[in-house]
Amino acid sequence: MISQFRTTSGWKTLAFSALICGSLYACKESKDSVAQSGKANVSIHLLGVENPVVTTKKASNGSSSTASNQTIVVPLTKTSSFEATLTNESSATSGNLLRASSGNRAAVTEERTPLGDNVKYKIVVYNNSGDYVTEKTYTNTVDNTSDITLDAGQAYTFVAYSVNSTATVPAVTAQTDLATASLDNISADLMYFKKDLTVQAGDNNLDVVLKHQYSEVTTKLSMATEMTGAITNLASTTIDPTHPSANLKLADGTITYNGSTATANVIFPTLGAAGLRTVSSTPTVLIHPSATNGVFNFGSITIDGETKNNVSVAGLNIVPGQRYNLNLNFKTCTQEVTGGANLNWDYPAANNNGNNGANVDGVVVPNGGVITRTLTAPGADYGFVFDIQQLDNSFNMEVNGVKLATQEIQFEAGIAIAPRNVQFADGSIYNGANAEGGANIPQIYNMVGTATHPIIRVVIARDGKVSMYGSKSNGGELYPLVLTAGTFNIVPWSSTSNTVKITQIVQGKTTMLGAGSGRKKVACP
Repeated sequence: MISQFRTTSGWKTLAFSALICGSLYACKESKDSVAQSGKANVSIHLLGVENPVVTTKKASNGSSSTASNQTIVVPLTKTSSFEATLTNESSATSGNLLRASSGNRAAVTEERTPLGDNVKYKIVVYNNSGDYVTEKTYTNTVDNTSDITLDAGQAYTFVAYSVNSTATVPAVTAQTDLATASLDNISADLMYFKKDLTVQAGDNNLDVVLKHQYSEVTTKLSMATEMTGAITNLASTTIDPTHPSANLKLADGTITYNGSTATANVIFPTLGAAGLRTVSSTPTVLIHPSATNGVFNFGSITIDGETKNNVSVAGLNIVPGQRYNLNLNFKTCTQEVTGGANLNWDYPAANNNGNNGANVDGVVVPNGGVITRTLTAPGADYGFVFDIQQLDNSFNMEVNGVKLATQEIQFEAGIAIAPRNVQFADGSIYNGANAEGGANIPQIYNMVGTATHPIIRVVIARDGKVSMYGSKSNGGELYPLVLTAGTFNIVPWSSTSNTVKITQIVQGKTTMLGAGSGRKKVACP
């Protein structure tokens, strides 16, 4: 039985080996036969999408800055304004880019981004006389490796194009002759590439780098952490100038712009009944022939309960083929009303007759007990801001008899007497993963902030609504925080005087360093 099994197994192995060898031979024979028949296989290598970036050299330190970064402060109301910053998208997302050297031409560097998955693009081939030969439509990341077979020893012109769509790629008008072939009435995100190549018998490679022909602007609205309320209405938001569409000649990439210049609608998602504090538009395509003096306009905007009409940002230098982020950060001009709302305690862990807790001024408060400090905060017409520089590891507040939250606001997991119930709005957690990527976020008690860059910020609006923000690193940017259990209450904030009670449930070492102040609206400078 053993002998028979080995014999059968050996025959199977021999047969499988023969099959593999036969397949390899067939593949080699196929490639050899293509070469012997005078044919050439052209393999398309899509390297990405080109993003040329204009830079300016600084003689003092040899560094460069992106020339397209532009910032302007625009008044909104007497007591509010917004800072508008137009940034070349490639400079903001350089970590995801493929860079190509530009040699000594320091004024321009080429950066590439990958074409999106499943985006369709087409390769059209013309012979040396300009006659149409063939074409092939590809779906990126799906069938990029499909070859084009041509006559060896011949010169061809290869044209690649896409409209950045996963559904379609437009047909060429008058495609039989390269001299007259064109893409007509294109209003989507047009990308184009052209190269002449003499192909040899056998395998040939064609490196394709698409290039945007139109500009694109993504607009983001955000509110400073000290600003209360939300963005509750956006109407007739536009950016200009643009043309309805354009035609592109395949032979040389010349673009003809159709119709008169007009405005393009900037599309934002639905704000909802409560509004949003941060909102981004879908990318807006601008079809224009040269660097423009672009204008962004709000037909109407309601933010923090105030409505303004026909608010514009002018002088935007928008270059054809570039991708931009237009960030509008709104703030209210306020003045601190200080006095009495500062605290600083740091109580070490302690044990009393086997009971763990914290040593509070010589008295051991057991775990689960509550430390309280009552402060008088002066009133102000725009609410109250409480900044925390150090915290271990939870807290709550009470304003004029009403608690800030229905439960202890706990930042650390694994505490039975006060379970963790707070995280970042993007899903990031303390002592865990950062949804933006990079290093994990530390435990709250391992973080240290400053008076100007706290690790926690609590904002009480003039109408009593509470919002909270946290940093992901020592003294870093503040991000919105949300409760995963319990809710924030509406607290009765007074414009005259307020009693603020700060509380912490003891869980061993207990620390809080912070300061609060009322905020009064003032005229913007």
